[in-house]
Amino acid sequence: MFRNVKPRMSKLSITTFVLVMLFSGLIIAQWSCGGAGKGDKSDTAAVDSLKGKAPGGIVPIISGNVPTEVIIPNPSSDPVNNRPAFDVFSWQTFIALCWPVDTANRGVPLNPNNPATLINATNTTPIVWTSYKDQWDLFGQGNNTPSAWNSWTDPVNLCPNQPVNHVFGSAKSDMLPGEGNESLSVPLIDQRKNYVLYEIRYNEVQYNFIVNNGLYLSKNLYNYQKAHGGAVTMPISDPKNQGSILIKAAWKHLTPQDDQSRYYVINEVVYDPVTKTCTREMMGLVGLHIAQKVDQFGEWVWSSFEQVDNVPGAPNAKAPYTFNNGTNTPSTTNHGFANKPAGKVLIPDSASRVPVQVVRLNEIPTTPSIGNTVQVNQIFQAALSGTWLKYYELVITQWPSNSGQFKQFTQNGIYPADCGGAFPVNNCVNTTMETYFQNMNDAAGAGGNSCMSCHYQAPNTDFSWSVQLRSH
Repeated sequence: MFRNVKPRMSKLSITTFVLVMLFSGLIIAQWSCGGAGKGDKSDTAAVDSLKGKAPGGIVPIISGNVPTEVIIPNPSSDPVNNRPAFDVFSWQTFIALCWPVDTANRGVPLNPNNPATLINATNTTPIVWTSYKDQWDLFGQGNNTPSAWNSWTDPVNLCPNQPVNHVFGSAKSDMLPGEGNESLSVPLIDQRKNYVLYEIRYNEVQYNFIVNNGLYLSKNLYNYQKAHGGAVTMPISDPKNQGSILIKAAWKHLTPQDDQSRYYVINEVVYDPVTKTCTREMMGLVGLHIAQKVDQFGEWVWSSFEQVDNVPGAPNAKAPYTFNNGTNTPSTTNHGFANKPAGKVLIPDSASRVPVQVVRLNEIPTTPSIGNTVQVNQIFQAALSGTWLKYYELVITQWPSNSGQFKQFTQNGIYPADCGGAFPVNNCVNTTMETYFQNMNDAAGAGGNSCMSCHYQAPNTDFSWSVQLRSH
């Protein structure tokens, strides 16, 4: 039985989105407490381009408010039929997190009820999720108390005399700063022979929960778990309040060969783990994982996005690709990659590096026949046609289809049944962050090839490897 659904549709709050099962057309709207906000503006060109063509009548809402519920108008016992609702939720979250930020307040969107704020923004405008606290802010401060949420100064600063917002690692799973491995494996080298760099971010709810409970220190983590039945439970959303959000991002060095207009771009001083220096870098976003602890989905909802030019296949992809040379050589058969680096050691001389050849081994879902992930991508990209977001695509959403069924991995829980009935079960990967685990056999021993199967093995810290591994 599919338990975790909310079929009510009578009220729209500041944090909800709509998936309307009508076939009459597409409306871009913005809602605030049940009504349109002041200064609301529709992208009429995008609306006109989709009238009468939107599969399932999916209605994207252009809003800077992060949704806190997954609304499923017609719940099904078959999770695949509920996929459109979760994919719309993923896109709605992506839009809100990529909304221009109020630069005086971390994590606060600027004019969230006015779509023109996003539509008129450039691809270098500071956005909400990049203002979240990063892993260095939280776990890189030794025994010092991490700084307050809205502070831009840490007790321990990798770059003296200059606050740095991006402390990159070369590993998705190890960024203090990172060692030379990508997601329990080895580095990823793009076609320009540059290493992909990674970062982890925490929203205010999760950051303050960890700081206020002292969970950045292992002794406090132990005591907290002892007092709470052996486990940490991160704050979950309710219909009106945001829950914990974890962001994992992958970035590439932009070169003159890249079309910078197709990326979200930063051009600022960053900590580079390859050179171990603080230097000004121009970087383009190539991958984004979003994990959100959502009302009635205690095992989190996991969303993964990529830039469309990463590998061949996206309808609006453009060569040259970031991780593919545009040919079938070398062969990537059965793995999704070739030229995998032999080890974890980073090679300082870029000329000596060999680009990794990557393809998408697991296709972006084409089920159900109406409202599948491919179609949802097309709808949202069209609605965002005047923005840089149109060059990004959702590659997978994973969620617990029966969140009430949970047994700790450390108490002999078995995936996926005891992990809330994870759906899809496997093959939920991002080519920039799980490059070498696209095949189930390649992922054996590394927690499987999905977000939920991997993070289920950190159950005593509520699916958080960073809390489990980085507390000190």
